[in-house]
Amino acid sequence: MSFKPGKSLEAAVRKLRPYLIPAHRRAFAELVVRGLGERQEGERIVCCDFFNPAIDAVGGRYYFSLVRDLIDAGYFPVFTASRATLSTFGTSRMKSLLLKERLGVIRSLDELREPYDLITDRDDPAPANASRVVKVSYEHRLCQSDDELAFPVFVHPQITIKTKLPISYDVWAKRPVRIFFGGNTEEGKYDKPIIRDVYQMLSRREMLDEACAAMTPEMIYRPKHAAAWLDSSETHSFVLCETQHCKIPQERWLEALSKADFFLACPGVGMPLCHNLIEALAAGCIPILQYADYLPPPLEDGVNCLAFRDASGLRRIMVETCAIHSDMIVKLRSNVRAYYSEFLAPGCFARKLLNGLSLETVLMMNSYRVPR
Repeated sequence: MSFKPGKSLEAAVRKLRPYLIPAHRRAFAELVVRGLGERQEGERIVCCDFFNPAIDAVGGRYYFSLVRDLIDAGYFPVFTASRATLSTFGTSRMKSLLLKERLGVIRSLDELREPYDLITDRDDPAPANASRVVKVSYEHRLCQSDDELAFPVFVHPQITIKTKLPISYDVWAKRPVRIFFGGNTEEGKYDKPIIRDVYQMLSRREMLDEACAAMTPEMIYRPKHAAAWLDSSETHSFVLCETQHCKIPQERWLEALSKADFFLACPGVGMPLCHNLIEALAAGCIPILQYADYLPPPLEDGVNCLAFRDASGLRRIMVETCAIHSDMIVKLRSNVRAYYSEFLAPGCFARKLLNGLSLETVLMMNSYRVPR
């Protein structure tokens, strides 16, 4: 086995920083003193016992989304005082958003004297008071049994804290925009070969190029000022709002999606699934996408999405969508709302995770990254 000094040094720094870096030490100390004093009488405790720094992946988005969903489901989250993961509340922009929530911290599972649910990434035997145990796995693989559950992609944390979900909308209401895309399209970032080479899909920039090629120039509207477009009721076939040229404020992002019938759900930087798909579903904006089967459960073409396999399929859908009958749009949007309500609304995943038939579940955190 070859020795890699760079990797070894990086691992050593990661291990020591909770003890040495002031922001880490301060965050850990401030959390530990919270104890269990914020719990309300009768609240069901879910103990998050995270030891592996892998839980902090994607800028803390895993950590935030799981804990916030537990809160939305009515549970009281309690963290064990692991320095490796608790101290990063001081430096993680997304995890720090949880600090305004009611939560508890214990130094040891022995402090919990009553039944509770346990979510852990350790291999230790289950404590006597843990009535249900969820084992977190960071393997990059799909679920292989009924006792395994895939962690979904959630709405972006910044959207979560700025918008009350689920939002209300009229399925029958006519929307002024037929197809919409909003987001970053930075060259060199959203055209990386990983999307083509690993997933055999169009990158974000390729997808937008094909979509624009299917439309005549006058059908494509590129807003110059987000507020002016959001406040207008002008009708457009395809609104293309690239962040570099026209940035939609996060607090109005779901409003933007609510103006359109369909959302062009382009891939992220290094994987197909992107949080903007979940936000589109939340707003009743029907997705046009190449990765319908990456959601658990998969979206269905012609039922709650329009799915395509290749560039020619995308061009065909763009043309057909501009002429689609309003009754079909209502049907698709109704199915989108039903899907979101059952699988993606706040608290849905946490309840499924902790109310299932199995008393021991494996939570697969990275299944959404696995090529299909």
